[in-house]
Amino acid sequence: MSDPRIEIYEKYKNAIFLYQYRSTLNQHIAEDLTQDTFLKAFQSLSSFRGESSLKTWLFKIARNTYINFSKKKQTSMELQSDRIDQHLTQQHDQFKRLDDKNAIELTLLKLPENYRTYIILRDVNDLTYEEVAAITNETIGQVKVGLYRARKKFKELYKQLEDGE
Repeated sequence: MSDPRIEIYEKYKNAIFLYQYRSTLNQHIAEDLTQDTFLKAFQSLSSFRGESSLKTWLFKIARNTYINFSKKKQTSMELQSDRIDQHLTQQHDQFKRLDDKNAIELTLLKLPENYRTYIILRDVNDLTYEEVAAITNETIGQVKVGLYRARKKFKELYKQLEDGE
């Protein structure tokens, strides 16, 4: 019989990795955070009560893992943000327009963590409002309002990026 942890890992590793990657825009950090997420999940698997889906529970662990990482690396992230701004200026001069994928990723990185989380979980991973609420410890109403504001802020930042500001 196959180990259930392997089945869980194989089923959800890509979704968790993509969440971490879109949160950090760094493949190596995303890989580390993904591994940390599954390590924490497997260590506490016996405490999983089934009050939410396994997927929701894993995303909650992934989000907390990312938040803990970003608190520890706040200075590093500020430096990364400065490098991104510098990169955008150079990119604008060279090509006059950023590739859509890069623009989206950079815009996501500029969003506050909670806005980025709403967009990644709901729009990218297609989770329900209920699942996002469970992951973020918020009400469905708070998630809907937060997602509305996140999308609005995303559009604003994206437009600034396209306009070269």
